[in-house]
Amino acid sequence: MAKRKSIHQYAEMILTVRLVPWRHDLAIITAAGEIDTGSVRLLQRALWQDSPACLVLELSRVTFLGSAGLRALAGAASRARAEHRRIGIVSTTRAVLRPLRIFGIDTHVAVYPILADALREVPLSPPPTAAIPGR
Repeated sequence: MAKRKSIHQYAEMILTVRLVPWRHDLAIITAAGEIDTGSVRLLQRALWQDSPACLVLELSRVTFLGSAGLRALAGAASRARAEHRRIGIVSTTRAVLRPLRIFGIDTHVAVYPILADALREVPLSPPPTAAIPGR
């Protein structure tokens, strides 16, 4: 039990994740900090809650996005596709954009430079239909 608590404490020290209901059909998940194998469960917990038709992931304050985080994002995109929901990512940081490009997630999920753009465009975009790489 002590080991589990220390892992959770570590995760909360390096990553903050919040789910913000925006409208009845739109929610925002904000993340700030490092998304790695030790902290990814915080993001996964938010991603796997019952989501509305549209979900915006605000990752502008993410300073590290490791492979565990990429898998979580790819899984969220695949789930959105399967459930005919819309999803978008907000970020302009190299720490997020570069891994998204390398992993190919940016070709299946719209990436926006600012939150206002995502909040305006994600609800209007068609649900994703193409398979996500690695899924």
